[in-house]
Parts: sequence; structure tokens; C-alpha cells
Amino acid sequence: MSFPVTFGFAQIGLLALLALAVALLVSAVLAARRRGGLTSVLGRGVPGLALLLVATLLLWIATLLQTYLGLSGEITAAHVVAKPVAGQSDQLDLELTLFDDDGAVDTRTTHRVEGNLWALQANIVELHPWVNALGFHSGYKITRLYGQRLDGKATTQDHIMLNGSDRDFFEDMNTGTWYTSPFVKSAYGNAVIATPGEYDVLISHDAIKVRATN
Repeated sequence: MSFPVTFGFAQIGLLALLALAVALLVSAVLAARRRGGLTSVLGRGVPGLALLLVATLLLWIATLLQTYLGLSGEITAAHVVAKPVAGQSDQLDLELTLFDDDGAVDTRTTHRVEGNLWALQANIVELHPWVNALGFHSGYKITRLYGQRLDGKATTQDHIMLNGSDRDFFEDMNTGTWYTSPFVKSAYGNAVIATPGEYDVLISHDAIKVRATN
């Protein structure tokens, strides 16, 4: 599963501000226990509380901005070149290129699928906005390639599994909610279906999509 991460100076600054606020509050409590009195609490506790409030407000704003960037952002996950097989009906030859998180070529493979259309499926993990604020965007994994027929008839070819089986993904998301629920908003499979041609396959925060390049 690939989780694109954007962790920059804004997130580092917020975490440092939160750490400073917590340190001042802890210092105020310790000083009050050692020396007692209201002065020691006010001297460090009030600035710490003020910093905590400011950091919380900035984190909330960053959450909104980071979520918006996540909503509008796209990642190029794959490139597909699909051509009808000469002399054979309902057959397509595909060249599939998968990219890693940095946009470099991860794998390049060729496949033959049955049908007039090709379909590429991905597993999508949508994270909560507060997780987006830490620089994480949706997780995705390209998992299946298969063909479909324009006339609606079922194909006889099994799905071509990519990056291993996706059975564990659905089982984990169904049975592991106790540890995923604090972070994961939703998890599901999503597919694109397209005619022969040359396409970029893009992943947004909640979907997989194609865009023709020829």
C-alpha cells in the first residue's frame, strides 16, 4: 500500500510549537509542586496554555488547507497502452507501467485480456482530515487488471493480480477496525474502465481515474 506523504516546515513548526507548549505546562506544574504559589504557575503555565491554544488553532487551519490540497491533488500511478489484437475479436494487448511514490518507473509488464474494454482496479484508503494535516494523503495499491466486453457478456478470463493478492486488504479493513478507525475514514476497491488507447492512470484522495494522452 502506498501512502503519499507531504511533511514540510509547516507540520514541523506546528509539532515544535505543541511540544514547547506541553513543556511549559509540565514545567509550571513541577514548579508549583516544588515551590508552590500562584506566581510559578502563572509564569510558565499561562504562556504554555496560550501557545497550546495558538498551536491548536494553527493545526485546525492546517487541517483545512491540507485537506483541500488532498482533495484537489492527483498522483500518476500508472500508464496504460491498450491495442486490439490483430485478427482476433474481443482481445486486447496491454502495456502496463506502474510508478512508485517518486514518479519513477516501478514495473513495466505486458498482458493480454479478453474483451473490448480494459479495467484497472485499485484499493483506496481514505484518511481522516486530521491525519491529512500531518502530511499523509490517501493510500492506494493497484491490484487487478481485467477485460470487459461491450456487449455485456461475461468474459472467461480470470483477473490478473498485480502487486500480490488483495484478499488481505479487505479482510484487514473488515476485521481490523479497532486499530484502523482512529485514522481511516473509509477503505474500498475502485476501478477504471476504458477503451483501447494510451492513458495515464491517476489516483486522487478517494478515487482512481484515467486521462487519455494520445
